Amino acid sequence: MRNIQIIVITLFLVISVAFSAFFLYDRTMVDREAPVIVCDGEPIHVSVHASEEELCSGLTATDNVDGDITDRIIVRRVSQLYGSNSALIYYAVFDSSSNYCTFSRGITYTDYRKPRFSLSQPLSFNVSSKVTLEGRLSASDLIDGDITQRIRLSSTSVSTMDQGIYPITVQVTNSSGDTAVVTIPVIIQSFTARHPVIRLSEYLIYATKDETLSEERLRSYIVSARESSSGTLLNLEDIDIDTSQLDTSKHGCSNVSYSYTNDRGLTYTVLLTVVVE
Repeated sequence: MRNIQIIVITLFLVISVAFSAFFLYDRTMVDREAPVIVCDGEPIHVSVHASEEELCSGLTATDNVDGDITDRIIVRRVSQLYGSNSALIYYAVFDSSSNYCTFSRGITYTDYRKPRFSLSQPLSFNVSSKVTLEGRLSASDLIDGDITQRIRLSSTSVSTMDQGIYPITVQVTNSSGDTAVVTIPVIIQSFTARHPVIRLSEYLIYATKDETLSEERLRSYIVSARESSSGTLLNLEDIDIDTSQLDTSKHGCSNVSYSYTNDRGLTYTVLLTVVVE
Protein backbone atom coordinates (compact mmCIF):
# COMPACT_ATOMS: atom_id res chain seq x y z
CA MET A 1 0.00 0.00 0.00
CA ARG A 2 2.81 2.35 0.94
CA ASN A 3 4.52 1.60 -2.38
CA ILE A 4 1.40 2.63 -4.27
CA GLN A 5 1.29 5.93 -2.40
CA ILE A 6 4.93 6.59 -3.24
CA ILE A 7 4.27 5.86 -6.93
CA VAL A 8 1.22 8.15 -7.00
CA ILE A 9 3.14 10.99 -5.31
CA THR A 10 6.06 10.51 -7.68
CA LEU A 11 3.81 10.61 -10.74
CA PHE A 12 2.10 13.70 -9.40
CA LEU A 13 5.45 15.43 -8.92
CA VAL A 14 6.64 14.42 -12.37
CA ILE A 15 3.44 15.69 -13.99
CA SER A 16 3.60 18.92 -11.97
CA VAL A 17 7.19 19.55 -13.03
CA ALA A 18 6.37 18.75 -16.68
CA PHE A 19 3.34 21.03 -16.65
CA SER A 20 5.34 23.84 -15.04
CA ALA A 21 8.09 23.43 -17.62
CA PHE A 22 5.57 23.44 -20.47
CA PHE A 23 3.78 26.47 -19.02
CA LEU A 24 7.09 28.31 -18.63
CA TYR A 25 8.08 27.41 -22.19
CA ASP A 26 4.70 28.45 -23.52
CA ARG A 27 4.89 31.81 -21.77
CA THR A 28 8.47 32.59 -22.63
CA MET A 29 9.25 30.79 -25.89
CA VAL A 30 5.99 30.56 -27.91
CA ASP A 31 5.29 33.64 -30.06
CA ARG A 32 1.89 35.06 -29.21
CA GLU A 33 2.42 38.61 -30.38
CA ALA A 34 0.46 39.62 -33.49
CA PRO A 35 2.18 41.35 -36.40
CA VAL A 36 1.41 44.96 -37.27
CA ILE A 37 0.31 46.55 -40.56
CA VAL A 38 1.31 50.17 -41.08
CA CYS A 39 -0.01 52.49 -43.84
CA ASP A 40 2.00 55.38 -45.26
CA GLY A 41 -1.12 57.56 -45.09
CA GLU A 42 -1.20 58.37 -48.81
CA PRO A 43 -4.64 58.14 -50.51
CA ILE A 44 -4.90 55.14 -52.82
CA HIS A 45 -6.35 55.68 -56.29
CA VAL A 46 -6.51 52.56 -58.44
CA SER A 47 -8.19 51.06 -61.47
CA VAL A 48 -11.06 48.63 -61.00
CA HIS A 49 -8.68 46.12 -62.62
CA ALA A 50 -5.86 46.76 -60.13
CA SER A 51 -3.74 43.78 -59.10
CA GLU A 52 -3.44 42.66 -55.47
CA GLU A 53 0.05 44.14 -55.43
CA GLU A 54 -1.35 47.52 -56.44
CA LEU A 55 -4.11 47.27 -53.84
CA CYS A 56 -1.46 46.65 -51.17
CA SER A 57 0.73 49.59 -52.17
CA GLY A 58 1.73 51.87 -49.30
CA LEU A 59 1.37 49.12 -46.68
CA THR A 60 4.13 47.47 -44.64
CA ALA A 61 3.89 44.65 -42.11
CA THR A 62 6.37 43.71 -39.38
CA ASP A 63 6.49 40.96 -36.78
CA ASN A 64 8.51 40.73 -33.57
CA VAL A 65 9.91 37.34 -34.62
CA ASP A 66 9.68 37.18 -38.42
CA GLY A 67 10.69 40.79 -39.08
CA ASP A 68 9.45 42.29 -42.35
CA ILE A 69 6.46 40.29 -43.63
CA THR A 70 5.05 42.87 -46.03
CA ASP A 71 4.97 40.26 -48.79
CA ARG A 72 2.49 38.23 -46.72
CA ILE A 73 -0.23 40.91 -46.70
CA ILE A 74 -3.38 39.66 -48.40
CA VAL A 75 -6.59 41.36 -49.51
CA ARG A 76 -9.48 39.80 -47.60
CA ARG A 77 -12.33 41.57 -49.37
CA VAL A 78 -13.51 44.82 -50.89
CA SER A 79 -16.71 46.41 -49.61
CA GLN A 80 -19.62 47.63 -51.67
CA LEU A 81 -19.32 51.13 -53.03
CA TYR A 82 -20.01 54.25 -51.02
CA GLY A 83 -20.28 57.53 -52.86
CA SER A 84 -19.83 57.25 -56.60
CA ASN A 85 -16.49 55.43 -56.83
CA SER A 86 -15.11 54.66 -53.35
CA ALA A 87 -14.94 51.50 -51.26
CA LEU A 88 -13.28 50.03 -48.18
CA ILE A 89 -10.64 47.37 -48.64
CA TYR A 90 -9.84 44.91 -45.85
CA TYR A 91 -6.40 43.30 -45.39
CA ALA A 92 -4.84 40.62 -43.19
CA VAL A 93 -1.33 39.35 -42.47
CA PHE A 94 -0.17 36.20 -40.64
CA ASP A 95 3.18 35.49 -39.01
CA SER A 96 4.83 32.06 -38.92
CA SER A 97 3.11 31.30 -35.58
CA SER A 98 -0.34 31.94 -37.10
CA ASN A 99 -0.78 35.19 -35.21
CA TYR A 100 -2.51 37.74 -37.41
CA CYS A 101 -3.78 41.28 -37.61
CA THR A 102 -6.28 43.02 -39.86
CA PHE A 103 -6.38 46.47 -41.38
CA SER A 104 -8.76 48.49 -43.54
CA ARG A 105 -8.60 51.70 -45.57
CA GLY A 106 -10.55 53.54 -48.21
CA ILE A 107 -9.78 53.34 -51.91
CA THR A 108 -10.97 55.40 -54.86
CA TYR A 109 -11.45 53.88 -58.31
CA THR A 110 -10.10 56.10 -61.05
CA ASP A 111 -12.03 54.51 -63.92
CA TYR A 112 -15.23 53.22 -62.35
CA ARG A 113 -18.60 53.69 -64.00
CA LYS A 114 -22.04 52.27 -63.47
CA PRO A 115 -23.10 49.07 -65.23
CA ARG A 116 -24.20 49.63 -68.82
CA PHE A 117 -26.86 48.15 -71.05
CA SER A 118 -26.68 47.35 -74.75
CA LEU A 119 -29.25 46.43 -77.38
CA SER A 120 -28.30 44.08 -80.19
CA GLN A 121 -31.72 44.32 -81.85
CA PRO A 122 -34.44 46.95 -81.81
CA LEU A 123 -37.32 46.49 -79.42
CA SER A 124 -39.71 46.65 -82.33
CA PHE A 125 -42.54 44.11 -82.44
CA ASN A 126 -45.48 43.43 -84.67
CA VAL A 127 -49.00 43.95 -83.37
CA SER A 128 -50.18 40.96 -81.29
CA SER A 129 -46.70 39.39 -81.22
CA LYS A 130 -44.80 38.41 -78.10
CA VAL A 131 -42.58 41.10 -76.58
CA THR A 132 -39.28 39.76 -75.25
CA LEU A 133 -35.96 41.20 -74.10
CA GLU A 134 -34.13 37.89 -74.27
CA GLY A 135 -31.34 37.85 -76.81
CA ARG A 136 -31.72 41.59 -77.36
CA LEU A 137 -30.90 43.39 -74.12
CA SER A 138 -27.67 42.70 -72.23
CA ALA A 139 -25.71 44.35 -69.43
CA SER A 140 -22.02 44.52 -68.57
CA ASP A 141 -19.95 45.87 -65.72
CA LEU A 142 -16.30 46.87 -65.38
CA ILE A 143 -15.92 44.78 -62.23
CA ASP A 144 -18.21 41.80 -62.86
CA GLY A 145 -18.18 41.52 -66.64
CA ASP A 146 -21.39 40.16 -68.18
CA ILE A 147 -24.29 40.66 -65.75
CA THR A 148 -27.14 40.13 -68.20
CA GLN A 149 -28.69 37.51 -65.91
CA ARG A 150 -29.15 40.17 -63.22
CA ILE A 151 -31.35 42.42 -65.38
CA ARG A 152 -34.74 43.05 -63.82
CA LEU A 153 -37.80 44.58 -65.45
CA SER A 154 -39.05 47.16 -62.95
CA SER A 155 -41.99 48.65 -64.88
CA THR A 156 -43.82 48.21 -68.14
CA SER A 157 -47.14 49.19 -69.69
CA VAL A 158 -46.87 47.67 -73.15
CA SER A 159 -50.05 46.89 -75.07
CA THR A 160 -49.31 44.57 -77.96
CA MET A 161 -52.78 45.12 -79.37
CA ASP A 162 -52.29 48.82 -80.10
CA GLN A 163 -49.61 50.45 -82.20
CA GLY A 164 -47.46 52.97 -80.39
CA ILE A 165 -44.26 53.57 -78.45
CA TYR A 166 -44.28 52.23 -74.89
CA PRO A 167 -41.58 52.89 -72.28
CA ILE A 168 -40.20 50.06 -70.16
CA THR A 169 -37.80 50.50 -67.24
CA VAL A 170 -35.06 47.97 -66.56
CA GLN A 171 -32.38 47.84 -63.88
CA VAL A 172 -29.28 45.86 -63.04
CA THR A 173 -27.09 45.77 -59.93
CA ASN A 174 -23.41 44.77 -59.80
CA SER A 175 -21.59 43.00 -56.95
CA SER A 176 -20.56 46.38 -55.51
CA GLY A 177 -24.21 47.26 -54.92
CA ASP A 178 -24.39 49.89 -57.65
CA THR A 179 -27.64 49.92 -59.64
CA ALA A 180 -28.11 51.26 -63.16
CA VAL A 181 -31.60 52.10 -64.40
CA VAL A 182 -32.70 52.97 -67.93
CA THR A 183 -36.05 53.56 -69.58
CA ILE A 184 -36.12 52.29 -73.14
CA PRO A 185 -38.90 52.33 -75.75
CA VAL A 186 -40.75 49.37 -77.16
CA ILE A 187 -42.34 50.01 -80.56
CA ILE A 188 -45.50 48.14 -81.46
CA GLN A 189 -46.11 48.61 -85.18
CA SER A 190 -47.77 46.71 -87.97
CA PHE A 191 -45.27 45.58 -90.59
CA THR A 192 -44.88 42.86 -93.21
CA ALA A 193 -42.17 41.67 -95.57
CA ARG A 194 -43.23 44.52 -97.89
CA HIS A 195 -42.23 47.17 -95.35
CA PRO A 196 -38.81 48.85 -95.41
CA VAL A 197 -36.04 47.36 -93.27
CA ILE A 198 -33.57 49.51 -91.33
CA ARG A 199 -30.67 48.01 -89.33
CA LEU A 200 -28.43 49.90 -86.94
CA SER A 201 -25.09 48.92 -85.45
CA GLU A 202 -26.30 50.15 -82.04
CA TYR A 203 -29.77 50.61 -80.62
CA LEU A 204 -28.63 52.04 -77.29
CA ILE A 205 -25.67 54.34 -76.75
CA TYR A 206 -24.26 56.43 -73.89
CA ALA A 207 -23.44 60.12 -73.96
CA THR A 208 -22.16 62.71 -71.53
CA LYS A 209 -24.24 65.63 -70.33
CA ASP A 210 -24.53 68.37 -72.98
CA GLU A 211 -22.70 66.24 -75.54
CA THR A 212 -23.52 67.14 -79.12
CA LEU A 213 -24.47 64.20 -81.34
CA SER A 214 -24.00 65.31 -84.90
CA GLU A 215 -26.16 64.04 -87.74
CA GLU A 216 -23.05 62.54 -89.29
CA ARG A 217 -22.43 60.48 -86.18
CA LEU A 218 -26.07 59.45 -85.86
CA ARG A 219 -26.18 58.44 -89.52
CA SER A 220 -23.02 56.35 -89.06
CA TYR A 221 -25.04 53.95 -86.88
CA ILE A 222 -27.10 52.89 -89.92
CA VAL A 223 -25.71 49.57 -91.16
CA SER A 224 -28.16 48.89 -93.98
CA ALA A 225 -31.61 49.76 -95.29
CA ARG A 226 -33.85 48.13 -97.89
CA GLU A 227 -37.08 49.00 -99.68
CA SER A 228 -38.51 45.78 -98.24
CA SER A 229 -37.19 42.62 -96.61
CA SER A 230 -35.99 41.35 -100.01
CA GLY A 231 -35.99 44.68 -101.83
CA THR A 232 -33.22 46.84 -103.18
CA LEU A 233 -30.69 48.53 -100.94
CA LEU A 234 -31.43 52.14 -100.09
CA ASN A 235 -29.13 55.10 -100.10
CA LEU A 236 -28.48 55.63 -96.38
CA GLU A 237 -28.82 59.37 -96.91
CA ASP A 238 -32.49 58.79 -97.69
CA ILE A 239 -33.24 57.53 -94.17
CA ASP A 240 -35.04 60.21 -92.16
CA ILE A 241 -33.43 60.93 -88.78
CA ASP A 242 -35.63 62.73 -86.27
CA THR A 243 -33.78 64.23 -83.29
CA SER A 244 -36.70 66.26 -81.91
CA GLN A 245 -36.92 63.99 -78.86
CA LEU A 246 -33.16 63.96 -78.23
CA ASP A 247 -32.09 65.81 -75.07
CA THR A 248 -28.55 65.58 -73.68
CA SER A 249 -28.97 68.56 -71.35
CA LYS A 250 -30.01 66.35 -68.46
CA HIS A 251 -29.35 62.87 -67.18
CA GLY A 252 -31.72 60.19 -68.39
CA CYS A 253 -32.89 58.61 -71.63
CA SER A 254 -34.17 60.08 -74.88
CA ASN A 255 -34.58 58.73 -78.39
CA VAL A 256 -33.56 59.31 -81.99
CA SER A 257 -35.98 58.03 -84.63
CA TYR A 258 -34.87 56.45 -87.93
CA SER A 259 -37.63 55.92 -90.49
CA TYR A 260 -38.29 55.42 -94.18
CA THR A 261 -41.41 55.29 -96.34
CA ASN A 262 -41.15 53.19 -99.50
CA ASP A 263 -42.91 53.52 -102.87
CA ARG A 264 -45.86 51.53 -101.55
CA GLY A 265 -46.39 54.18 -98.88
CA LEU A 266 -45.31 51.75 -96.14
CA THR A 267 -43.27 53.19 -93.28
CA TYR A 268 -40.92 51.42 -90.88
CA THR A 269 -39.26 53.01 -87.82
CA VAL A 270 -36.47 52.02 -85.43
CA LEU A 271 -35.29 53.96 -82.41
CA LEU A 272 -31.84 54.66 -81.02
CA THR A 273 -31.93 55.24 -77.26
CA VAL A 274 -29.41 57.73 -75.90
CA VAL A 275 -28.57 57.40 -72.21
CA VAL A 276 -27.00 60.51 -70.67
CA GLU A 277 -24.94 59.51 -67.62
